[in-house]
Amino acid sequence: MAILASLAFHVPFNPEDAYRQGISSLEPQDFRYAQELGYAIKPLAIATLENGAIQARVHPALVPVDHMLAKVDGVYNAVEVEGSLCGKVLLHGMGAGREPTTSAVVGDVIEVARRMTLQPGLPASGPPGAEGEAPLSTASPGGEDEAWSVKSIDGLERKYYLRLRVADHPGVLAQIARLLGDGEISIASVLQKDTNPAEQTAEIVITTHPAREASVQEALRSMANLEVVRGVNNLLRIEE
Repeated sequence: MAILASLAFHVPFNPEDAYRQGISSLEPQDFRYAQELGYAIKPLAIATLENGAIQARVHPALVPVDHMLAKVDGVYNAVEVEGSLCGKVLLHGMGAGREPTTSAVVGDVIEVARRMTLQPGLPASGPPGAEGEAPLSTASPGGEDEAWSVKSIDGLERKYYLRLRVADHPGVLAQIARLLGDGEISIASVLQKDTNPAEQTAEIVITTHPAREASVQEALRSMANLEVVRGVNNLLRIEE
């Protein structure tokens, strides 16, 4: 993500500035519920530039099943670029396996040889800004030198997928809905799954209308303190 952001926005980007969420919270039922809702779960790396600030995040997300990114499987990777003039452009191809790896290695060897031939005495390779290579520009699109700031994920507005284990009692959903309402989070759909009569619990899946990340996280912290909530099992963003 840091490499892509640096290339896209022409500034060195620190990997530590990217929000990161792994896949350890994903369970088989998440993929089943996502399919019922018309989505596929994919690991995404997303970087955007808005109002002079870069926001970068890496996390699993729900993608509509008819979107090209939902169809990327196996050794294939895809990169979608959106520009003010070109619109959305998607590049799709193999990113792993014997032949793509061979191509990448040979390409690196050729690049090393090219640099040694054109600039004898200088290092054959190095990071952007190393000796013998021009540093990345920090010029803004307007032409004025300007370093982009980093934007927190707290202000992100997306639809969300929530999976909770709750007591199978009347009034549970009303308590959860109240906490979501306090954060101005509107419910789009609710599914109740995997009821356990012995433990008197059920699993519910909630999708929301677009909401602010910070509000959703605060609502989840409040839910975890409810007696009727036995566990907040997962939170995923929906990218459409």
